[in-house]
Order: sequence, then C-alpha cells, then structure tokens
Amino acid sequence: MFFPALRRAHGQLQGHRTWLSTFVSCGRISGQDLHQHATNITRHTCDHSVWQWNVRHFSATAGAASKGSTLLWLKRKQQQKNRLRVAAPIEDADQEFVNDFQQAISDVDVKQVIKLFPEAQKRRVLHHSLLWRTVQCMHEGLRRHARSGEDEARREAIEEIVGFTERMCNTIRKGELEPDRRGHLRLIAIFKESGAHAQGIAFWQWLEEQDEQYVGLDVYGSAIELLAASGTPLPDLEQLYERALQRFPESFNAYHLSPDAVVPDRNQATEIKGISMTLLQGILTARLLRGESRRAYLALDTALRLYPALTPPRFFALFIKERPLAEAYTVFALACRAGVVLPLDTARQLLTALRNSADMRSHESHVAALRQMLSAVYMYVGAGGSITSNVVNEIVIAITQTLRLELVAGLDAEQKKQLVGTTLDAIRKILETFAHYGASPGISAFNSIIVNLGGYGHSEQTIKVALRDAQALGVQANHVTRRSILTAAGMLGNKDQVIQAWQDLVSTLRQQDKRPDVTDHNLLVRAARTSGCVNFAQEACQAAIGHLPEHMLQSAIDRLHDRVEENGASGRVDMAQVSSLMSMMEQLRKDLDVLGERTLDHSATQDLAEQRLPMIITSPAAQQTLPEHEQRALYDELTTEQAPAKPASLPAESAEAPSDALTSDVATPDALTAHASFEALTKSPAVSTTGIPLGILRYENWKTINYLLALAEQHDNTYNRVVDEAISAGRAPPPRDKVLRDSSKRGEVYYGLSDMGRTMVVDEGTGTTAEQIGEGRSEVLRIRGRLA
Repeated sequence: MFFPALRRAHGQLQGHRTWLSTFVSCGRISGQDLHQHATNITRHTCDHSVWQWNVRHFSATAGAASKGSTLLWLKRKQQQKNRLRVAAPIEDADQEFVNDFQQAISDVDVKQVIKLFPEAQKRRVLHHSLLWRTVQCMHEGLRRHARSGEDEARREAIEEIVGFTERMCNTIRKGELEPDRRGHLRLIAIFKESGAHAQGIAFWQWLEEQDEQYVGLDVYGSAIELLAASGTPLPDLEQLYERALQRFPESFNAYHLSPDAVVPDRNQATEIKGISMTLLQGILTARLLRGESRRAYLALDTALRLYPALTPPRFFALFIKERPLAEAYTVFALACRAGVVLPLDTARQLLTALRNSADMRSHESHVAALRQMLSAVYMYVGAGGSITSNVVNEIVIAITQTLRLELVAGLDAEQKKQLVGTTLDAIRKILETFAHYGASPGISAFNSIIVNLGGYGHSEQTIKVALRDAQALGVQANHVTRRSILTAAGMLGNKDQVIQAWQDLVSTLRQQDKRPDVTDHNLLVRAARTSGCVNFAQEACQAAIGHLPEHMLQSAIDRLHDRVEENGASGRVDMAQVSSLMSMMEQLRKDLDVLGERTLDHSATQDLAEQRLPMIITSPAAQQTLPEHEQRALYDELTTEQAPAKPASLPAESAEAPSDALTSDVATPDALTAHASFEALTKSPAVSTTGIPLGILRYENWKTINYLLALAEQHDNTYNRVVDEAISAGRAPPPRDKVLRDSSKRGEVYYGLSDMGRTMVVDEGTGTTAEQIGEGRSEVLRIRGRLA
C-alpha cells in the first residue's frame, strides 16, 4: 500500500518543481531586453485570461497526482470533522466542570487552568475548541507576565507556563490529545517568546515528521521564527521555507509568495484561499534578524501585493523594531496609509524614537522631529488608531524640550518669555485636539512642563499653572513631580522655594515610611548651588549618612562648593537663528491646526485618498531619475503578464487532461476570458478603509518599497563599512543607530501636515534623456533582484 502513495508523492513533487522553474526562469529581465519588453506589455489592467492560463498551466504541469493528493487531503479533513461530530456528549457533572474551566481560560487565570487541566484530560472534555483556547490562555498569560510584574515573580510565572507547555507537548506526542495545528503553532510561539528555545526546537523536530494533521504551512512559519531566534543560520531557514512550500503545494503558495508573482486583478482584493501569511511572516522575520534587509523588504512587498489593505500588523511592527528610524517611520506611514492599525505599543515606540533622535544642538533638527511626531499621530489616527494618555505625554514632553535647545540658553528674559508663551499655546492646542478622543495628559506631561518651561524657561508662573491644571484634571502628583519642582526652583535661583520643595519631598516620603535616596540628594545639591542655600543642603546630606552610602553623600557634599558654571551661551546670540526658531515654531503651529481640523469629525478613519501624506523623514536615498509616467510604465510591466502562446504539447483536448467527472463544472478558456473581462469592466474597484482604491494603493506601495530598498542598502553599506574599520582597528563597533545618525541628516526641508498640498521633491523624477530613464529602470530592477 505504500508504493502507490510514494509514486503519487514523487510525481507531485516533480510536477511542482517543473512548475516552479516556469516562473522563476521568467522572473528575471535582462538589461538588454528592458525597453523591448516594455513595448510589448499591456498596461494598467491585469489580463485575467493570462492569470487563468497560469493556474490551468500549473494543473497540467503538475499532473493528476496533485489533484489526487488534494482530494486525499480533503478526505482526511472530512474524516476529522466526522470524528468531532460523533464525540460522546458531555454529562451534566462534566458540564459544570467545563464551565469552570472555560471561565478560568476567559479570565486568563493561568494557575487555575494549569490546576484543572489534568482533570479535564481525565474527563475527556478537551475537544478542539477547548484545547485551542487553553493554549491561547497560556500564550496571553506569558505576554502579560513579560510586560509587568516583579522580576522574581515574573521569572517564576514564566517558568510555570513553560513547564506546563512542555507537559502539553509530551501529551501530544503520546497521542493523548487530538492534533490541532493552530495549537501547535501557539505552543512553538510560547517556547520562542519565553526563551525556551531548546524545548521548542525538540517539539518542532517531532512535529515535522508527522502528517498534515499535526503540521501545515503556518506551523512551519512559527518554527522558522523560533529557529531564527535561536540562532539558526539563514540559509538553513531558507531551505526550511522552501521545504514547506514543496510539501504543501495545494494552494500554490510557492507562486503567490514569490517576489515576481502577479495578482489576478490589481484593482480588487485577493480572494485566493489558503495563502499562508504566517509562513511569509516567518521567513521575513528570519531575514530581518539576520540583516538580510533586501529580501525582507521583498517579502513585505509580496504581502502588500496580496493584501494591500489587510497585511497583518506584525509585518510592519517587525521593521519598526529592527530597522533604523528613517526606515521605521516610512514603514509606519506605509501601514497607516493602507488603514492597517498597528499596536499602540508600536506607535509609542516610534514616537519615542523620533523624540530621542533630535539633536538638541540644532533647532532645525528638534522642530523637524516635533513635526514628524505630529505627522505620525495624524496618520495613526487616520488609520483608525486610538489616542491614549501615553501618546499625549510623548508629544507634550517633546514640545517642552524646545526650551532645552542650546540656542535658548543665550536668550534674554523677554525672548524666553515669548518662546514659553509660544510653546504653551502649542501644548494647549494639542490637549484640545486630543481631548476629542478622550485622551488627557498624564502626570509625566505636567512634570516636563514644570522642569522645561518653568525651569529652563525661567517661568515661575508656569509651575503654578501646571500644578493647578493637574489637580483640576484629577492627576495625582508623584515623586517625580516633587523632584521636578525642586529642580525648577533651583534653576530659578529661588532659595526659599528650594527649601520648601525639599521639605515637601521629605514629608511625603516619611508618610510612606521612606527616605530620600541618593538621586534626591544629588538633585538637592544641584538646586542649592544655583540658588545659594548650600548650608541647608550640606546639613540635609550629613543627616542622611546613617542610611545612605557615606562615600556617595560625601561626593555630593564636595560638589556643593564647586564653582557654578554659567548656564548661558558665550558671545552674542545669532538673531537670525532666533528668528528661524520662531518661524519653525509657527510652522509647527500650522501643523497642529491641520491635525485639529482633520480630526474634528471624530470618524474612526480618515479619507486619505486625496492627501499627500508625509511618508519620509530624510532626503531620498538615491534621487529618483524616473519620471512618474515611466515609473508607472515599469510597474505595469512588472505586475502584469502577457498571454504566452499555447504549448504544442498541451492541445485543447489533451489525453492527459482530467476526466469529465472532475471538469464538468469548469468553464472553457474562452468563457473564462470573457467572464474575467466582463467582471473587470463592471466590478467597482475595491478601496481601503482609508478611501484609497486598491489599484492605486498597490502602485503607491510599490514605489514606497523601492524607496525603502534603496535606503536600506545605503544604511547597510554605511554600517558595514564602519564595522569593518572598527574590527581592523581592534575596537568594538559602535551602535548602528549612532553610526546612521551621524552619517545621515534629515532633509533640509521637511514636509509636514501643513505642507501636504505642496509638491514633494520625491514625487517627480529628474530624468529626461533616454539614458537617464534607462539607468532609472535598471536601478529599480537591480534593487528588486530582477536583473539577470
């Protein structure tokens, strides 16, 4: 009985390999044939007859063995469903237990679920749904513990989850639990995220040897991520990816997930069933973690081609986490433009990175970062994202840091007062806008106002206003607030306020059975030096010798008598720079006006179809030489197919064709072509939730990926060169972010929200001659790996 199955599998594999070669060999275009190929291509609309021919050609090439394998797989699936239908009914006593078990799962009560699981197994009530929910509960519990809790408690909780997961895997190996590929995928993910890689790899190695009830394309994708996290070389992971595609050819994933594939209709959503985005995500993750940025971006390009408005958020989040800021911002904008709502943590991560990227020696850099943060928030809200207090805090903190610019230190009192007023106006506008979404500032926003505007801005009144407003909003002051008041009082040079702030801090800690720590005393010393209450600070430090390290306190006391450095710029202030700063703050205000106007309707998403979004934060990595119409022509050339001549070996009534029993409901080629053409003419183009037609969105995504490919190549080459130089010099390589921040600068002119009506430099190419156009086409094909 094994030999017929072996022959079928061999025939299926051979047919699949033959089919692979038909599109892999045609996917590359030689430089000499570029223009000739362009003149023969059908533009703007996908030829449905060609796509149908590709599918029929695959079936003919793969042979009847593939159809037989598919029918056998469907038969096994039906048998599995039948087994579930005839499962023994649950007794009343068991139902009460099941209810308790389900409640523990819903509550993500990991300890209770672990406690009840053996009894659930004993009573044989673990049907597929309940088993799947159990694994989900463990996964969610792991993520919650990873985000919060004390170190020791977190470690113990994670160890408990991993131990239980191992026991579940052993039970599955023994055949005591029904196989569930969704559950297996999650189990592997638990091992990956907990760091228990060895246990996960052992389970995966067993799974791969089982049949299709245990493993599928999605499980392979999860396994690739696990192996990537454990350090497996990328070539091995690429082989595993190809092995998965060969093992499960039924849905033609090998074609659809390839960089050179085309979709049946670029104006409509993809309705092809069985495409494994989890497998694509797995190999994308592996490539990113191994620094293979070009192929990672091509995997993202594939996802955007298939599902331009429905690509899973994790595809984008991976790039935002792993790639440099300039790339991360554009990937974030790419997701928002499509209406993909990224996790709030991902949005906050980008906002924090933008704030920290500003060079406080340059007001241009700082204000550009502020405008980029507003653009990111605008696009996030436009995609349907929510605004929380943490987002408000990030924006407010960044704006208040304007008073920390080197330029501001040299301003006179009147100029500082004007800048403080401008900054406060911007903050009020932000709070007013975000209040429409029910988001109010947290205490950290008020703390930054106290230190930056009150202290650096020398505005005592601002401190009082901030404390009063916080109280009115019901925001409770914390220990950082009292530290902020102490710091600001010192910068104002107000001796009485420094003493009062310190006494308030000590009194509050005493009520909590605590005492000031070393950081508190260091802040007191700094404030005392600038306000003239050195003796008071010295007494406070000496009084703490009993409960704090004496050498640390003595170091603080010694600093009390150091000369106070002037907190001001040397020489005259460049008034042109001051004027430039004020002008940029006015531009920031205009951005805030746009943000407020576009969000007044409180709609879940914004219509971005007619808006020119600020998609980049740097000048183009390489100046695009292709004019817009040439870019569109090349896009059409690469994303549509021409109908090839029918092979002589495949006549219309081939003896190798499937029997009438299998093809009685299949339309003729002419009927398919006519039907596809009719649908293309009559069916309305699909649109994203942001109002952009999918045909346009696919094209815009293609252009953005071209930009990211060029930028990533530039970043990788720059960093690799610095690493090689460091190794040659015998020193440790510097961090990548520092290298790229030093080697690249933001664009001289940043296009923010108030500039969206203007033409952007990157929109139109500069090439006009045939030679320039040819070079531009070749460059796009090169970075996409399409040149022979």
